[in-house]
Amino acid sequence: MFPRSLTVLAILSICASAVSHAHAANSVSVLQFGGTSSSSTVQVGATNTATTLQFGSVNHASALQIGLVNNSTIGQGGGINTATAGQAGGFNTSFIGQIGSSNAAAIAQFGILNGSQVIQQSQ
Repeated sequence: MFPRSLTVLAILSICASAVSHAHAANSVSVLQFGGTSSSSTVQVGATNTATTLQFGSVNHASALQIGLVNNSTIGQGGGINTATAGQAGGFNTSFIGQIGSSNAAAIAQFGILNGSQVIQQSQ
């Protein structure tokens, strides 16, 4: 088996080479209500837009975007909220808003112009 860092590097290399051949715009919207809400979005394309809204006692959301323009929005309202956004490309914007008793958020961006915002409010 390969070391973990080599495996991740190989996956990123494959995804990066796919971007130069992708010409379509990708858009996804997720709205979840329930006790436990979980959502994972992966997009590879020229322009990627992902919006996730979750209202449950336990919410987990992640978005991975690889493209020229990437926009990610995650909104969570509940007891326990975790959100992760990862973006690689030219222009990246991410927003994570959380209202709950326990909030955790992470954003990683690699690009020419990156902008991110995290707002958290405890209940």
